[in-house]
Amino acid sequence: MRGWKNEHFSPALVGPLLATIGFVTWMSLSAMGGLQQGVEGAPFRLREAWDTTAYFVVGLPMMAFCVGLAGFAVPERFWKWPLWLVGGHQAGVLLAGLGMQSGLSLIILTMILSVLLATFFAIPALAGALARSLATS
Repeated sequence: MRGWKNEHFSPALVGPLLATIGFVTWMSLSAMGGLQQGVEGAPFRLREAWDTTAYFVVGLPMMAFCVGLAGFAVPERFWKWPLWLVGGHQAGVLLAGLGMQSGLSLIILTMILSVLLATFFAIPALAGALARSLATS
């Protein structure tokens, strides 16, 4: 992989793509949680994505993989990728919270979760950047 280049890849798209992945992950798992309420005939209601098992089994690992891949693709900006992903994720948290009629009561929890998630996702981003430097040296 010596001399690996991003010939058909724009680094400017990485951040918005990660934000979209975070947003879509949260919103789709929130909707899935509403569909799996377990009561026949119950009306659909959005739920928090972390109420579903899929959030921890599929959502978090997939987002960690995407951040690691972004760190590998654009290693010189690896510290930004967790922030983009978490920004989109937290936009989904707030939007779903408004859809659940909780208003802005989740704003404090959202801020705390943002810091924790960004710290967690910094690990795969750094690992991706380090893997890239090892692969190209």
